[in-house]
Amino acid sequence: MSLPRTAAIPLVYTHGYYEILSPGVIATALASRGLRAPDLQAPLCYFELGMGFGVSLLANAAAFPHMRFFGNDFHPAHVAHARQLARDAGLANVELFEDGFDVLPDRDLPMMDCIAMHGVYSWISPTLRQAIVRFIERRLKPGGVVYVSYNALPGWAPLLPLRELFHLHAERVAERGDGTDAAGQLQGALDFIQRLADCGEGGYLQAHPAVARRLAHARADGPHYALHEYVGTDSHPLYFHQVAQELAGAGLEFAVPALLAEQVDAACLPAELAALLASTHDPVLRETLRDYGLDRSFRRDLFVRGPEPLAPAEAERCMLDQEWILAVPRDAVPDGAALRLVSQWLGETACGALLDAVCMAPASLRAVLLQPLLAGVPARTVHDTLMLLASSNVVMPALPGALRSRARVSVQGFNAAVLERGGADGTRHLVCGASGLASEWTPETLRQLREALRHGGPAGIAQRAPWLGRLEVV
Repeated sequence: MSLPRTAAIPLVYTHGYYEILSPGVIATALASRGLRAPDLQAPLCYFELGMGFGVSLLANAAAFPHMRFFGNDFHPAHVAHARQLARDAGLANVELFEDGFDVLPDRDLPMMDCIAMHGVYSWISPTLRQAIVRFIERRLKPGGVVYVSYNALPGWAPLLPLRELFHLHAERVAERGDGTDAAGQLQGALDFIQRLADCGEGGYLQAHPAVARRLAHARADGPHYALHEYVGTDSHPLYFHQVAQELAGAGLEFAVPALLAEQVDAACLPAELAALLASTHDPVLRETLRDYGLDRSFRRDLFVRGPEPLAPAEAERCMLDQEWILAVPRDAVPDGAALRLVSQWLGETACGALLDAVCMAPASLRAVLLQPLLAGVPARTVHDTLMLLASSNVVMPALPGALRSRARVSVQGFNAAVLERGGADGTRHLVCGASGLASEWTPETLRQLREALRHGGPAGIAQRAPWLGRLEVV
């Protein structure tokens, strides 16, 4: 399907930030499964394919100023925005290209330690996927890691008719041209399909609650998201085994789920499914069975070129030395499903002690285990609870103190550039120096922080909101 004829170029995408792309989160995910992770103290090279507006890439560049970051996007507005934000933030460790994936393999670039692509791989043609594999084959170092997310089968199968309806509306209605722009035409498609959803019981949309939820999500996020997810020229949900086979052409092997919580099988899998997976020794078949068992429609995976298992003693040391910090004020911890599950595992008092231990400053798992109320709890159990809470934005894996000190100036520069915009351009994330991750703020809060910073400096903000000081946001 072609885009509406009134659109000379594709619509811009949302100003998304994805913490899962952080080198710190990637390293935590690999080390958690006992695999050699990139050395965050080293001058690594990182490339984000299809960076969008570059919010994640630039936040990472601010948090890791000793590394080099590269990014590309085919949309000129995305690249222009990212370049301007990088200049305003004073980031000198970023290079951005308005290149298509088909020309990237031939660009003169250093060898990469990490290549990331979020919302790219199943939204492009098979030919461009082959170009990405060639790029990885030529530019990824031995031991290098690739992050890839994609719409997955079989979970995405019920959504195929919804995508078809978007396509049909665009072909039969939107492309006739009524004077509205592309965004307006896509909003019209959303409204049209919602009318179908409101037509009583017994239809496709009513029979599939997950589809109805997806439609509500698309309406909430607006036409830019709908274009990317449902109306793009190429959209190819993939089975895990297909992705694994394609990336094997670049010498990659599946390593671990990138989302930290998805490594905690006790929280994610029914007991019967866990037993079946444990008895399945082929990793590709095992992951495919996982998707069938969970009816998963979206995957976030880490692949490695030559994964290196750590010796048991080193893996244990890495787990115990990893530091964590609370992501929210202690008195505002959200009472979500993850926290309730952790409270059941540990007991409410022990769960409270865990949150207290990481509240005021980054604390290693080794230090957390010294809490009297956690005495006797296995280290792996506490580690898994932290992994689960991290994916629910309750805690964050923290960076070593030396890295936090090194990044203080660049983090403050990035945050000052975002505060100066006040959210007017859609960029609303501030980097937390303690973790290297960013958090989203409302435009009103950004303006308040900007004014407080102008009149009282970092000390003034820290006095008004002490938890911002411990997160090293200002």
